[in-house]
Amino acid sequence: MGLTFKAVLLATTIMAATVAHAGEAPVQRHGYVLKAEQTGNGPVDVVFESGFGQGAGVWKAVIADLGEQCHCVAYARAGLGKSGTDGKTKTIQAHVEDLGAMIDSLAPGRKVVLVGHSYGGLLVTEFAKQHPERIAALVLVDPATMSQRRAYMAADRNRVLADDKALLGMLPPAMGADYRLLIQQLDSADAASARAMPDLPVALLTSTQIAADPMVLEETAQGKAIWKAQHAALFASFSRGKHQYLATGHNIHREDPKAVADAIRDVVASASKPTN
Repeated sequence: MGLTFKAVLLATTIMAATVAHAGEAPVQRHGYVLKAEQTGNGPVDVVFESGFGQGAGVWKAVIADLGEQCHCVAYARAGLGKSGTDGKTKTIQAHVEDLGAMIDSLAPGRKVVLVGHSYGGLLVTEFAKQHPERIAALVLVDPATMSQRRAYMAADRNRVLADDKALLGMLPPAMGADYRLLIQQLDSADAASARAMPDLPVALLTSTQIAADPMVLEETAQGKAIWKAQHAALFASFSRGKHQYLATGHNIHREDPKAVADAIRDVVASASKPTN
């Protein structure tokens, strides 16, 4: 899943903090309004997609590091933070479509750099497959993958199911419904289908830290080995870019925001170079 037990606990308290001088922008959807925070007036549009249950504020330190180099857009998905909801549990595809609306509204007609963490990393890769013409580059921050859950289930099905039960016992009802729908999709046969990646510059950042007291499979040495293998396979599906391993936990953007900001700067530079 790309969702450690500790990360999800953090996610249940959505951050309300905003970046200094941020301008709030509404994006109208069918039956609800998404609220985005815009920062900076630089020539490059950077759109951030947060992890499961997390809002725009988690990117504060990364955006501050970028300063005025970029036009940064961070937002909370439907039902999170200041964003509204129509009360319906959203599929991966529905979230991808909301991301598209965000880009169309706040970076109309321009290619963007997409940055995604965990579940947000899965969303930006799915968006890039469907709309490569809208993307200049990708930055994947410890991303979840469509095939990851199946790999964990193959390694230790009983442990994964026990972890699901523990997690669902702690999540608020709406977030629990989101999680149930997500695992249903990742358990489906379609999740195992091969997906071609577009020819885009990519920076993939992988956490390597094993928890001293693991609470879920993902935090164990066995789980981390699977995590690394999933990321290696994901990176191999791109034709250009850089894969970094960082000695952090799952929330790389909070533990080492400069590494994420530097990765964004690197892909921006790479995207500006002509390809052969």
